[in-house]
Amino acid sequence: MNLNNKIFRSFYFFTFILFSCSDSNTITEYKNFNYGWGASDKAKFIISPFSEKTANLIIHIRNNNSYAFSNIFLIASIEVEGKLFSRDTLEYELADSKGNWLGDGFTEVKESRLWWKEDFIIPKGEKINAVIEQAVRSNGIENGIENLEGIVAVGLSIETINKN
Repeated sequence: MNLNNKIFRSFYFFTFILFSCSDSNTITEYKNFNYGWGASDKAKFIISPFSEKTANLIIHIRNNNSYAFSNIFLIASIEVEGKLFSRDTLEYELADSKGNWLGDGFTEVKESRLWWKEDFIIPKGEKINAVIEQAVRSNGIENGIENLEGIVAVGLSIETINKN
C-alpha cells in the first residue's frame, strides 16, 4: 500500500469518526472578535423555543497567547421576550498556576468549555436570547477593561437533554 493510499484511508477514517461522534441534540454558535472583546460588545445568541425542554448551557471561550490574564469574569443573562429572566456573574480559570492554558487546541488558540447552567429548563417564549459580556477589571480599578486582547471568540452550546 503506497503512502497516498494510506493518507487517503486515514483521512476518511478520521472524518467518519468525527461525524459519528457529533450529537444532534447540541446547537453551538460562536461570535468572533477581530481585535479583542470590547467592554460594550455583547455576544447575543438566539435560543430557539424548545417548549420547556431541559438543557445544559455551555460557554466556549477561545483565547490566544495575547490574553494577559489567567481567568475571565463574565456576566451571562437569559432574556425572554426582552425581559430579564436570569443573570449570573461568572468567573472561570483559563490557565493553571504556572501560566499554562487549560483549554484544548494544538495551535496558539485554545478553547475552554465552561459550564454555565446544568439541567436548565428553557422557558416558554417567542424570543429567547442568551447574552454574554466580559466583566474583567484590573485590580483596584472600578471600570472594566475597555478591550480584552487575546479573546478571539465566545460561543454558546445548548445541549438538550432527553429525560424519559
